[in-house]
Amino acid sequence: MISEPSATLVYRWTDHTINPTGEVRSVLRRVLEDRGMSDDVISDGVLAVSELVANAHEHACGPYEVHLRSAAGRYICEIHDGNPLLPPDLYLAAVPLPEATASEAVSGLLTERGRGLHIVHELTQGQWGFQVTYCGTKAAWVVLA
Repeated sequence: MISEPSATLVYRWTDHTINPTGEVRSVLRRVLEDRGMSDDVISDGVLAVSELVANAHEHACGPYEVHLRSAAGRYICEIHDGNPLLPPDLYLAAVPLPEATASEAVSGLLTERGRGLHIVHELTQGQWGFQVTYCGTKAAWVVLA
């Protein structure tokens, strides 16, 4: 899922950029509209990507880039950062445990932080992930369906 030369650079930012998440939402929405995607796909995709952008900006180092490419009739959006380390227990943080009680699930929803990967997982129906790139950095990716 790593960017190929045919990928379109959508947005680039640094550690000093103010509000990169808002900027990415605006730019990505325009790019997806120009490609004729439906409003539902655009809304879900922009929200999922903005969660990953916020995570990259908060937990990784720059430079950062958002790329969009087409593969097998679908669009894949990638968020690159300068940190080659994949977060430990990444997918466990995104997928709720089946044995979680109703009260644990509700308390989890009411917490201030830590819901981003759950949101990404739900919006992309599990079609997302992280990989180390060919140049030794990390890329998060989501399939826009």
